[in-house]
Amino acid sequence: MNDVLLVLLIGLVIVGVMLVRRTRLFERPDVPGVTGPSGATRQDLLAQPVDPMVVAAVMSLLSRNKKIQAVKEIMNATGLRLPDAKALVEAMQRGHRPPAVVIRGDAVDITPTPQKRPADLADRVRALRNQGREVEAIKLVRAETGMGLAEAETFVRTLT
Repeated sequence: MNDVLLVLLIGLVIVGVMLVRRTRLFERPDVPGVTGPSGATRQDLLAQPVDPMVVAAVMSLLSRNKKIQAVKEIMNATGLRLPDAKALVEAMQRGHRPPAVVIRGDAVDITPTPQKRPADLADRVRALRNQGREVEAIKLVRAETGMGLAEAETFVRTLT
């Protein structure tokens, strides 16, 4: 009886080690051709096209720590099974962006374009004042801050 239990225990340990090893291999991006839970290779999974609106929704859900809902969104949008959808969401969480779905022949890119930081109010006021446009500088200060005329004049004149 003890021999049977020992053999079963060793068998369970071997199966457990194999499952852990397979899971860890699938998570490593440097191992080419390793297949995921549904037989899809990691490269195929990461190349799965996703509608940009779904990507935006998933990223929004992830930013609010709603990973389960994000996985459901991916499953509904792509038809992936749970393990693959979860792996894709986790890759997106780490910074991967799947290719966009082609809509009516046009690829839609939702990568945010870097916005120029608007100049500081003081910098804009200095620039206007240095150009000899002090009245416009005062109007700008009043419009953006709600200051009165006297306060805005003092602000403009005291900037160095």
